[in-house]
Amino acid sequence: MYTPLPDDGLPSLISTGHLPPPEEVETLVRQVYARYRDLDEGKVADYIPALAKVSPRLFGICIAGINGRTFAIGDATHEFSIQSVSKPFVFALVCEAIGSEEARGKVGVNATGLPFNSVMAVELNSERTMNPMVNAGAIATTSLAPGDTAEAKWRFIQEGLGRFAGRTLDLDSEIYESEAATNLRNRGIAKLLRAIA
Repeated sequence: MYTPLPDDGLPSLISTGHLPPPEEVETLVRQVYARYRDLDEGKVADYIPALAKVSPRLFGICIAGINGRTFAIGDATHEFSIQSVSKPFVFALVCEAIGSEEARGKVGVNATGLPFNSVMAVELNSERTMNPMVNAGAIATTSLAPGDTAEAKWRFIQEGLGRFAGRTLDLDSEIYESEAATNLRNRGIAKLLRAIA
């Protein structure tokens, strides 16, 4: 069931569609947490000023089974801004609402090979945005959410994300305002998408 990676020493799970016994999952989560909790090679996002204030020492792991059982350690209950973590969930909501074939036909699912916030990806793939996991694709996906107004689309997305989370998700006003004041690139991508639509 497990194959150790040669240079890692930690087990690598080969998915069988089922989690191992709970005690084994808990042991693995604890091992991974112990191994990586002091890793400090990353960088706190600073392209959104409010995110630059987040402590780089926060680290938590939470695994949730489909039966609702969770395995958590560290700062797993510390609330955070989900940012791009929302992209696959919003795409799933849109696929459910309009059908996966239509969503894939309008947004696509191919890798762009370019940075997540690339404007060039829009120009190179003007027939469709290629991937809902990059900003242009996420913006296009959001535009496909049901609703005639921005408020209706937001309500659909917020309620859907809340269903995934099992609770109502709050909007962090400080981060929203910080991002809204500095997200000129995403606004440019949105305008470019509108121009080629």
